This record gives sequence, C-alpha cells and structure tokens, in this order.
Amino acid sequence: MDFLQNLLPMDLLQDYLPQAARFYNNYYYPYRTYLAPIWRTLYLTQSYFYRYIFPTLYPLYALCNNALQSLSSDTPDILTLVGLAVVLLISFKALDYMRKTIIAWIALAIRLGMWLVVGFVGVYVWQRGVEQSVEDFGWVWGLLAGLGEEGERIGGRKAQGRERDARRMRGPGAGPGKRRTRGAW
Repeated sequence: MDFLQNLLPMDLLQDYLPQAARFYNNYYYPYRTYLAPIWRTLYLTQSYFYRYIFPTLYPLYALCNNALQSLSSDTPDILTLVGLAVVLLISFKALDYMRKTIIAWIALAIRLGMWLVVGFVGVYVWQRGVEQSVEDFGWVWGLLAGLGEEGERIGGRKAQGRERDARRMRGPGAGPGKRRTRGAW
C-alpha cells in the first residue's frame, strides 16, 4: 500500500478516495511491519514467475491469444466453419469411444467381482459342507438383521430427541399445528 502514497499524496488520496485512505490509516499503517514480509514474498513469487515460468509458457500464450484474436475479429469463411465442425465431430466421436471403453471396463470389473464371490462361496460350501454353510449363513444373516434393528432403534431414539428439542424450542403451549399470525412477526 506504500505505492498509493508514492503515486498520490495523502491529502489528495483522502479527498478523492476516502475509503482507501481510511483503509490505509486503519489497517495497513499500524501493521505495516507485519505485512511487509508478506508483500515481499508476493513480489518475489511474482518475480520468480515472470523470470522462470513465464518464458516457457509465453509461446503457448501468444499462439492461443493470436488465434482467439483472429477468430474473434475476422469474419470466418465457410472453410473455417467446416473445419470447426469436423474437429467437433471427431472430438465427440473420440469422447463417445472413451465413454464406451470406460463403461466396458467397469462392467468387466463388476462381472469379475461377481464371479469371484460365486467362486468363493462355492469353495466355502465345498470345504465346510452344505449344512454347516447354511448355519453360518443364518448366523451372518442374523448378525446383519440385528445390526439393522439396532441402527433403527438408535435412529429412532435420536429422532425422538430431536423432536423433543424442537418442542422445547417452540416454547410452552405451541402445538404442532399452531402457526404464527400477522402480529407475531
């Protein structure tokens, strides 16, 4: 913010930009010793960017900028529009091919997972026997059903607690159907 003082005298800054002068006096001036390292770091970071990174990216930036400028200012001819349509058509076909490929791989993984589960269940039944496997399956089914019932019980208790808190927050005598009238606001 010292650059504001260097560009404009403080009296001119207060006359024409009172919010900026108030910001400078209230927030920057008392804390400038703490903010100076931040400004220095930002300046050095910007300097590093323009010295090392920007020269490698500038040719790409210039190419895109020139292309966009020529596209926005010149009237396109029919050949340019046809070329753009061909490029869009090819890119849409490539994206469709990629989508189909991804869906095929996901379907293959799901199918493979299902066959692995069927294989593991078959090996388990073969090693344990049918009767013991049915007992084990019943035990697992009962465990999962018990966990579901316990979850419903805990969820019901939490819902009752929330309803009780809502009634308490509404105040005494406020029933579930009571609405505010015009004077209550």
